Amino acid sequence: MDGDWKDKEYAAHYNALYATSKKEFGACIDALKLSAEDSLVDFGCGNGGFLALAAPMVRTALGIDISAPQIEEARKILSGTKNVELLMTEFLKFNPEGRMFTKGFSRKALHHLTNPEKEVFLKNIAPYFKKDAVFLLEDGIYFDFPRSEIQQNMPRLMAACAEYYGSTWEAKKKDLLHSFNEEFAAGASEWESFFNKAGFKVVLRKPASIFYGTIIAVKQ
Repeated sequence: MDGDWKDKEYAAHYNALYATSKKEFGACIDALKLSAEDSLVDFGCGNGGFLALAAPMVRTALGIDISAPQIEEARKILSGTKNVELLMTEFLKFNPEGRMFTKGFSRKALHHLTNPEKEVFLKNIAPYFKKDAVFLLEDGIYFDFPRSEIQQNMPRLMAACAEYYGSTWEAKKKDLLHSFNEEFAAGASEWESFFNKAGFKVVLRKPASIFYGTIIAVKQ
């Protein structure tokens, strides 16, 4: 999406048009196998929807986001949830300050980083994930080709979007075209390379479409 995350109206537009259902978040929670001993970090926590569901299942949770309006909304949603912290910072400037994590989560956020930045980000956070920690990434991911081949695959992408979004496709088309052309979703093989270099092993690739899906990686 083309906009300023510091703008409340922009954040509200995103939350309204791309709201995540409890069922979708629930599937992520199931895949992460959250437990009462877990320390969870959510990169790109948005308005706190995922943390609101996950927090009761873990020991501690930390939400990271660059957007002040989103953090503000998350504080409202998570008011009274004592085991959750929220931090407004850029991903590449995140300082864990001694925290260690057993579970990591990021949904529709890390595609804003370029490929070199993705590699740096994962290497930066890797020391703060315990051995066997699980990281679930759900984002724009090209499962059949690298990002460099977007243009020749654009007809396939448009057909896949129409099928995936159904009746909401026309309302989202402008945003998705901007994302394909101006943002930095990576190929699944590219992501696997970044995780490997940071000391994680990819154990699952699960496409929801050719342009979107899930990768799960385990810290070695």
